[in-house]
Amino acid sequence: MISLLLAAVPLLIATDSTPSAKTLARLLAEQEQRMKSEGQGLLGGGAPQMPDLSTARVVRNADRARAVVNALDALVPKDLTADEWITSRILRFEHVAAIEEARYHAISFAFITPYQSPLSALPGTFAQLPLSSRQDADRYLAMVDSLAVLADTIRGKLEERRARKVLLPKDEIRLIVPFVRGFAPPAAQSPFLPSPGRLARLPEDVRATFATALGSRLESRVRASFEKLATYLEGPYLAEAPTTVGLSQYPDGASYYRALVRRSTTMDVTPEQVHAIGLAEVARIDSAMAAIRRELGFTGTKAEFHAQLARDPRFFAKVPEEFGEKLMYHDARIRPRVAEMFSSVPRALGDVRRLDPRLEASMTFGYYQVPTPTDSMGHYMYNGSNLPERSMLGAASLVFHELVPGHHFQIATQRESTTLPYFRQRTTHTVFTEGWGEYAASLAGELGMYSDPYDRYGRLAMDIFLSCRLVVDTGMN
Repeated sequence: MISLLLAAVPLLIATDSTPSAKTLARLLAEQEQRMKSEGQGLLGGGAPQMPDLSTARVVRNADRARAVVNALDALVPKDLTADEWITSRILRFEHVAAIEEARYHAISFAFITPYQSPLSALPGTFAQLPLSSRQDADRYLAMVDSLAVLADTIRGKLEERRARKVLLPKDEIRLIVPFVRGFAPPAAQSPFLPSPGRLARLPEDVRATFATALGSRLESRVRASFEKLATYLEGPYLAEAPTTVGLSQYPDGASYYRALVRRSTTMDVTPEQVHAIGLAEVARIDSAMAAIRRELGFTGTKAEFHAQLARDPRFFAKVPEEFGEKLMYHDARIRPRVAEMFSSVPRALGDVRRLDPRLEASMTFGYYQVPTPTDSMGHYMYNGSNLPERSMLGAASLVFHELVPGHHFQIATQRESTTLPYFRQRTTHTVFTEGWGEYAASLAGELGMYSDPYDRYGRLAMDIFLSCRLVVDTGMN
């Protein structure tokens, strides 16, 4: 776990650097250059880029990763500072993951499943593109042309796996199709259409020509390509898709799943161990929820209590904006108290915004969007769909997990660090980011943010939901 700490102490490199320290510095400089040139990573590595989903990229990355791992394995621990050693272990971990990605690439569907696919980040990528000159307009159009190529590439990767009888499960396809169609509306509703304010920044003699060319491309190329992909998925592909779920149904799938468990946890634990932890946590939290029901004087069954909550209008928004307002209400409650727990806070502010409605059907909640060069805020993009079934009971816990002192607090602090190397500023690990989010939600309890028993019950409801994932995910795979 220590390899994942943000390490508040400075990165100490002695003036008389050892050969090992010099090697590490070189590897970090090369990694920074690659990240910036590729626009790599959830946290943004450089100029906005279209994702490269080719198998050739995966193979190149693995070949390079093997060389980096060999160089890191030759380092002498005693010749590095403690923080340099931590950095070297994180760098090694990332490159081992790149090697494993190549090994299991043929049975991976990360390019199309909503929470993993780089498609999810595309609207944000286009929102970061500068648009104030003819050159900017030309590059924007070239990027739009690449969208159609990307959709065709995804279809090709699906067809390639289909030929080997490696297909997505039917239930997953039903989530993916609306996700894909979210990129194929008419041009006037496209998520890649710049706002009027951005268009107004273009020179007047460029603006009209650009708008016409963009509308034509969005309609005839982008919409057509993504619609073709969606039609393929719900047609011939769905007809052959299995009803079974889980990676174990694929060749080498069980081994791949164990590698993913290591990747997500950074620990050498087995799926069976994770499953057992999940079962124990579900039992613990279930007991705590029963205690709150007794505290509220409820004498019925758990199912009856939950049915009562599902009918209580206090916990349901009438319009999407009301859901966002509820989240920000709890955010406003905790911000004045954060200094009691932390000696510093990130410079970047944070807020909530509604997720693009075209993406909502394929996502359970939403996601945290990091600050970017063109938007320094940092946002929790909440899901505002299906309001009659989207309870606000856990709104307090959710916003503490996502914003302050949760994901936004941690990730913005990481990005703003002046002591961490660039690689560590921009690299995340599931076990740390999600672990921090849950730690942050628990800290809110220490600050008295769950004094209302219903807020406390909502906190436990979110906790048991996440713990159930440990059970269900391992059970399926």
